[in-house]
Amino acid sequence: MKYYFIVNPDSGRMEKGRIEKNIRTACLKREISYEIMYTKKEGDAKALANRIPDKECVVFSVGGDGTLNDVLNGIMSSEHKVLGNIPTGSGNDFEKTLKKYSSGIVTIDVGRINHRFFVNVVCLGMDADVAENLKHVRHRKWIPVSQRYNASLVYTYFKYQFKKLKITMGETQVENECTILAIGNGQYYGGGFRIAPHALLDDGMFDIYFVEKMSKPKIIPILLKLLKAKHEDSPCVKRYSEKKIIVDSEEFCTFNVDGESMCSKHFEIELIPNALKVFNDRNFIEEII
Repeated sequence: MKYYFIVNPDSGRMEKGRIEKNIRTACLKREISYEIMYTKKEGDAKALANRIPDKECVVFSVGGDGTLNDVLNGIMSSEHKVLGNIPTGSGNDFEKTLKKYSSGIVTIDVGRINHRFFVNVVCLGMDADVAENLKHVRHRKWIPVSQRYNASLVYTYFKYQFKKLKITMGETQVENECTILAIGNGQYYGGGFRIAPHALLDDGMFDIYFVEKMSKPKIIPILLKLLKAKHEDSPCVKRYSEKKIIVDSEEFCTFNVDGESMCSKHFEIELIPNALKVFNDRNFIEEII
């Protein structure tokens, strides 16, 4: 089985020469045929993955969660391709959940929001705006990579505008202004916030967290609890479990989808069970990163 590596050279912790050398060494040691491809602009990872001719192969994303999401959407039309992840981004949140699973090939659920697939977390509200504002923070070269999320968090805290939503989850409906709405297949987002500590990649359900509008000073304790995965102790945090969620808004709003942005007034989020095989040979991954 051939291995394809789709590399985002602009990824947060990317050292192109070292990664190339490690890929070559790891594959030659195992006598595996491989090919390395590089992205040049947004959307390239999906296009490259979609054009891979082999019906059976492993397609690795070498980058952050956004690159991984692009590669995922490029291979979902083929049921025989396996997704691999070499995490070199600044957050690498999907990896934090995946490495809890046994080494080898694992079968996981996949989410779909409108037309786009995802494997980790989609969110709307302050957390999504933090991710969206990272685009501006990245241009500030004086901010260390490890502190970009925190810088965006501070910026978003002062600028945030609450979103009025109608959320439908089975027979449950919530109509309220939103501070945080997070829908997890994986457990982590935002570079290590464990928003959905009970989420499993293969249990056939989303873990859903909703925090209604509150005064901004009251948001700070919630964020501090979230840092320690203790937010479920707060009466302000509502947790749900469901396979399908519909979110409507009178105004356009932005969902963060595994690090990528999606803007609309209507979102349908659905879980597809056992939809994807994921490469999880921990020795191989560690040899490359």
